[in-house]
Amino acid sequence: MFINPTKTLLTPVHTIKRINPKFTYPQSGITFDIPRFPSIDMCEALQMNTIAKNKRYQELSHKIPTQATDKDLERLLSDNINDSYNRAVWINPKDSKGYYLLKEDETKNGNLKLRILNEDGAFVKNATVQPQKVILTDLDIGKQLYIDVRGLCLSHADRIDVFARRFNPFAKYQFEYISSDNDIKYLKDEITPDTTCISASYGIFSKTKPKKISNDFRDNYINDFKFQSPEDVKILNILSDLTSKTRFLTGAGNSGEDVVSLYLMKTGCEGVGGLNKIGEPDICSSSRDLTLTQHYEPFSFNITTTKEGINITGLKGTDIEYPTDLPEGQYLGKNSGTSYSTPIRAAKLALNKMMEGVV
Repeated sequence: MFINPTKTLLTPVHTIKRINPKFTYPQSGITFDIPRFPSIDMCEALQMNTIAKNKRYQELSHKIPTQATDKDLERLLSDNINDSYNRAVWINPKDSKGYYLLKEDETKNGNLKLRILNEDGAFVKNATVQPQKVILTDLDIGKQLYIDVRGLCLSHADRIDVFARRFNPFAKYQFEYISSDNDIKYLKDEITPDTTCISASYGIFSKTKPKKISNDFRDNYINDFKFQSPEDVKILNILSDLTSKTRFLTGAGNSGEDVVSLYLMKTGCEGVGGLNKIGEPDICSSSRDLTLTQHYEPFSFNITTTKEGINITGLKGTDIEYPTDLPEGQYLGKNSGTSYSTPIRAAKLALNKMMEGVV
């Protein structure tokens, strides 16, 4: 007998959002998880993964658009710090069309006036968009996460902030330091109606293997975590409260496929993994299962010099203004980790929301 799921379920299939959504049977009221269901958000994630795999953002960022006016071209190719943070590349995940966004002005109520060009640089339209909010979080654990680049000290938090703002300079960012894992419960007080998501560049990781193998191995992992650490159960309950209010993205981890993030054991949390140079999951990227990690962005980024400072994102322009006498393009080191993949995806999701219905 054929059963129409849109009549059997309380929620119509075509309206289901979020990663790992829940379905409810109206007869019993019982809910259950469908971790790989192609919800609106899951389909968007998969489209964005393909775009990231093909390095479209980096490609358009460095492209010389032949149909741009001289004034627009100057802004698009400038290494000036102000120009770098007043432009963005946006690729619509619905049709993979690319656009250049140039900030023109700001309204009295905080909305942004943008000049929109297609990927060849031709003018498309002017538009006013409302900034979305992204909450960035990181553990406040001292100087061991600082890197020294020719006398410039960059903390882990500094770099997270730069990655988010360069991929979407038009969002509103709020940075929250977390001194312990239990502190994430306070993030719920910062969630507002315009919050796209929380981006967590840290997590709790375990090499625990499930003692039993079943179709829903997340339950096996959770049972093992409960057995090992009662404190971890508290974290899962806190995450349940947060994900009922907004999306929660967290890094998949950097210790290889045998390591799993506890945060991703909780239905509703979304993992962000890292891609290598050829667009495949990096050997260091953890939590490798679509049930756990739905998003993928680049994993490693070269640190190089520009005319006006330092670039750590791989996008055209200057990320950090810093005087240097080194030649342009000088290699200074590398940033690697899903700590950086996560704010990139969060920033892109916010930009998608800001550009919804604009073009």
